[in-house]
Amino acid sequence: MKWSLLLIFAVFVFFPLMVFPQTFFHTGSTTDVQTSPEAGILLAGGNTDNDNAMRWFLQRADGGDIVVIRASGSDGYNNYLYSDLSIPLNSVTTIVIPNRTAANSQEVYDAMIKAEALFIAGGNQWDYINYWKNTLVHDAIQYLIDEKGITLGGTSAGLAVLGEVVYTAQNNTVWSTEALGNPYHFRITLDNEFLQVPFLEEVVTDSHYNRVQDDDHDRKGRHVAFMARMTADWQMEAKGIGVNEYTAVAVDENGLARVFGDPSYDDFAYFLKVNAGAPEVCENNTPLTWNHGGQALSVYKILGNPQGSNSFDLNDWQTASGGEWQSWYVVSGQLFEAQAGGYYDVHFSVRHGITETPIQGATIQLDGFASQTTNSSGVAVFSGVEGGSQLAYTVTHTGYLTEEGSVSVVNENVEETVLLYPGSGTSVGKPENQTQLSVFPNPATGRYFSVELPEMTSVSRLQVIDMQGIVVFQQALSPDQSGKVIIENSDWAPGLYIISLETREGIFRVKLVK
Repeated sequence: MKWSLLLIFAVFVFFPLMVFPQTFFHTGSTTDVQTSPEAGILLAGGNTDNDNAMRWFLQRADGGDIVVIRASGSDGYNNYLYSDLSIPLNSVTTIVIPNRTAANSQEVYDAMIKAEALFIAGGNQWDYINYWKNTLVHDAIQYLIDEKGITLGGTSAGLAVLGEVVYTAQNNTVWSTEALGNPYHFRITLDNEFLQVPFLEEVVTDSHYNRVQDDDHDRKGRHVAFMARMTADWQMEAKGIGVNEYTAVAVDENGLARVFGDPSYDDFAYFLKVNAGAPEVCENNTPLTWNHGGQALSVYKILGNPQGSNSFDLNDWQTASGGEWQSWYVVSGQLFEAQAGGYYDVHFSVRHGITETPIQGATIQLDGFASQTTNSSGVAVFSGVEGGSQLAYTVTHTGYLTEEGSVSVVNENVEETVLLYPGSGTSVGKPENQTQLSVFPNPATGRYFSVELPEMTSVSRLQVIDMQGIVVFQQALSPDQSGKVIIENSDWAPGLYIISLETREGIFRVKLVK
């Protein structure tokens, strides 16, 4: 009885310490062949593989041996690659490499270096970095790239580890809102010491690009945050390739990237590059700002097709066909995408005229566009404004004076800050009119201060408003009244006040400090 209990105890104690070895799944000939493979890269965006892109990948093996590596799973690729795509091959071998012990197996290394093309399946990219980095598997992959000159492919997590910079997902996936809200979020873990792949220098890749995560955003925002970190931390000329699901980017030996997909769907690939310098704000626990007048990043967006005829040249990151250029930028943790080629964004930032705090829920009407309301940051953005436009706007919010004005859009995005002041009616005065209303002394250090009045042609109203929007002084003025108005402030609390003179000519305002 005691021996039985000891045996059970030994099983439970030592079973978790057992290390499962690698697993091989082989289809086709067991005799190695020597062919003439072509160098290249296949970046598959995840979900169902694109058959045409996978045929391109297999053809580059020149009838040789395909090796698929993964950290978990089984032989799902074997029959698909060996027979379903009708490309003649010698063999397909899948190797499951679930730990560092297996990754340092000579048997695994010897099998991998026989490949004429290598494909990294989907899974968890942290497993790939954690299990494979600085092992024989790592050496074998780099040997195949540098010495044998094969095509290297990957899908999903397999794509994520191919750039010089890898988002490792060590602490699980990060959402775009998290990454843009704090580019040093603990889930942003980057590595730049895994693979060195030609044409992917200073590049970070991301897959499932159009997948909406739990924050209701796709992965563009987090990808931009990764690039911001590369620029800020490593002074890289950061670049990025983002690939939608069901889409693939095939890069040949000359660095020409072709995009495969179904043009009936959103089968897009995106090529991102820094356009205007490092982020203005890239700090821990602070929302990212990477703006530079709306020109922070240049992005080429390509729709895939079955022929992969739309392309992007990774030699100069400029020559391209079949897509469109866009300008992406980030303001206070919010990503904006502006269409290039004469169309721009108009940013409105609406703030309290006294405290300059953001106002949420203000309504903005811009000529030719549907009205918008400001978000919690006091921001509303109108996209697709044609260059050369001069557009009038009106900003309204309950309990505040209505502000009117115009914006001129030339050849860049426009940022317009609008200050709303407590009150009712319409403010038609312009900021330069504030100089026509003077106050002495300011700050008001004594019991009284005076307001110098401009010339008036109608009955007017003079008000003093505190930071809570409460009118603490009000007086009607006749057209023949001129000179100064003396105001007592002995019972006012210290702070900031707005003095407002409403006339037919406009509303004149000036700040007063007590």
